[in-house]
Amino acid sequence: MATQAQMDRLVGKALFDGDFRKRLIDDLEGAARSLRYRLDPAQAARIRSLNPAELTQLAAAFVDAADLNDHPGIGFW
Repeated sequence: MATQAQMDRLVGKALFDGDFRKRLIDDLEGAARSLRYRLDPAQAARIRSLNPAELTQLAAAFVDAADLNDHPGIGFW
């Protein structure tokens, strides 16, 4: 079971890394394993319940708010 901090990092990475976001949507367990996290069924279900289009819109809003458009590759991780 992933800790709350790990869950936060998993979703946070998806917000700032488009490739990781796609992997999270397409292969949740693989994306979690790439960070050495194991999700329990409830955690996996919660992430799967995220709407991919809304997650992408939220990611764009975070990038804009953090002013990362002018600094590609700069993130919080």
